[in-house]
Amino acid sequence: MRKPEQKINGMPQFHGPFRELIPDYITYKRSQGYKYREPVVYHLREMDLFFMEMGIQDIRITREMYEAYTKPHPPEKETTTQKRQQTIRGFAKYLVFLGYTDIYTGYDDTRIFKRDFIPYIFSKEEIKRMFGVLDRSCVESPCYENDAFRILMLLYYCCGLRKAEAQEMKLGDINFEKGKITILHGKNDVARIIPVSDSLLAQLRLHRKNHLENPSREDFFFFREKKRAAVASIIYRKFHCLLSEASIPPRADGGRQRLHDLRHTFCVRTLEQMQLKGFDLYVSLPLLSVYLGHKHITETEYYLRMLDEHFDRILEKSAAYAPDLFPVREEGDGEG
Repeated sequence: MRKPEQKINGMPQFHGPFRELIPDYITYKRSQGYKYREPVVYHLREMDLFFMEMGIQDIRITREMYEAYTKPHPPEKETTTQKRQQTIRGFAKYLVFLGYTDIYTGYDDTRIFKRDFIPYIFSKEEIKRMFGVLDRSCVESPCYENDAFRILMLLYYCCGLRKAEAQEMKLGDINFEKGKITILHGKNDVARIIPVSDSLLAQLRLHRKNHLENPSREDFFFFREKKRAAVASIIYRKFHCLLSEASIPPRADGGRQRLHDLRHTFCVRTLEQMQLKGFDLYVSLPLLSVYLGHKHITETEYYLRMLDEHFDRILEKSAAYAPDLFPVREEGDGEG
């Protein structure tokens, strides 16, 4: 049985031509606010091993090396090839930044896989069915896993949290008296404070009372064995089961909805409420942008995908100051 490879400072060991530079590159990117979690780290390790097996010993990335590493390998998905492109491009630019000269960055690579992806917005009826299933599961099969999953779904839908922000939340991040959640290291290392409703705060307090014995501020609010953060693979499996039990069909393109689509749905519902309450969109968008933890308002615009029943009304109001915010779709375009 193969022993797991020992890590140094939380990183796997690198053995190829870039073994000394890759850890510095990861540290550099993290210092800029990028997460660079294990998936990205292991893509870099795969790249390093690939070039080691090619016999590369010095610090260089030629066009031939680039093309060999990013060559598609059917039947792999296009996104897999794209991840290799992103990995080597980012690292190559870092080498150029350090002053290395024999570096090809893929600047003229025409094999760009573009996806016209449109976020899925859950209807109010779909949300009602989903939480109906969650409520029944907690009553019929009471256990920590069902309770924790239900609270996670509430945080995603009611607060618009990113997947990892909820999964890695610690007890000390929640102010149970004032009803606020502090996100210290969100995407791009943006920190923010999120107010929660009284009803959700009551659910968080109940979860703490029922499942956290003698808690400390550093305990994960959601944990599996040995108080590690909630396992993403388990959460996604339960999410897909939830979609099936709530009779929510796949997307028009055949794919399944993502947890992140709950964040999209939160954004749409929030904008709808602000619009119905008479908020000017000059005010609404910056407020929503800060709440979501975006550095620039242009990041928030990506989330504003309107339901057909409200699209025209909000489009009309927004056209006065942002004519290109919601581009008009030609008949037959998109998902239908």
